[in-house]
Amino acid sequence: MLLRYVIKRTLLAIPVLLIISFAVFMVIQLPPGNYLDYRRHEMAMQAQVDQAEIDALRAKYRFDDPIMVQYFHWITNFCRGELGNSFVDDAKVTDTLKKFLPVTIVISTFTILFTWAIAIPFGVIAAVKKNTLWDYLLTFVGLSAMATPAFVIALVFQMIMLQWFNIDPTGLFSPQYVEAPWSWAKFVDMLKHIWIPVFILGVAGTAGMIRILRANVIDELKKQYVLCARARGLHPILVVFRYPLRVAINPLISSVGLILPRVISGSMIIAIVLGLPTMGPIVYQALLSQDVYLA
Repeated sequence: MLLRYVIKRTLLAIPVLLIISFAVFMVIQLPPGNYLDYRRHEMAMQAQVDQAEIDALRAKYRFDDPIMVQYFHWITNFCRGELGNSFVDDAKVTDTLKKFLPVTIVISTFTILFTWAIAIPFGVIAAVKKNTLWDYLLTFVGLSAMATPAFVIALVFQMIMLQWFNIDPTGLFSPQYVEAPWSWAKFVDMLKHIWIPVFILGVAGTAGMIRILRANVIDELKKQYVLCARARGLHPILVVFRYPLRVAINPLISSVGLILPRVISGSMIIAIVLGLPTMGPIVYQALLSQDVYLA
């Protein structure tokens, strides 16, 4: 039964992914013009318009073909594992992903773990101390963090670190490791700097998780098995962590699907503000230049 379920869900994912890829491909094409217009404008700014280069790019990337033909050409190559080359520097998209995607994944993973580490204890406290000063204080702090854009928190944090502690929070590596190949020393150096974007990204997502866990724990605390556990004389902390929390935490774990897109989209702006070597600035520049394959 499990194998049948997995096969069924996998087969259903294929048309969904095709529809999503088609929609994204078309959305990128919506602005007027294409990369050739962007490149021609760059050349005009330098007073050196090379028509031969424009014609070569037009032939190489099939800009004269209809959009549907361009999409079909791209999706067929994509299914073979060929993601194409960037229009800007002719670098392979797979090489760009290998360079920048691991850092993005690490930041996203640490952000989710940080969100859970803050949301679980605070959510339990808010539930146990329902309608008390602690509940109101945690709710106020959490909703304030949620209402504040992540890039504003990044800018404020950057000013505080520079003026009060004389520390530059930009970047994810020390200068000697920026261009160095991956090694254990570079990974350790990244861990020393990664807490800044993780903290900024995690703050906004913590409030929603606190409210979810608070509501779930309050619902569980009203049930009969909790009353029985208290009647047996168990310590109040054990009552909460041994029974209600184990049930209430399930929706929190399943909500990773809701957190991850927000983390990735938020990391794009944070990466630009803090100068992080992640996919954020790459995607932003690709969208500006209409570098379709990279975007």
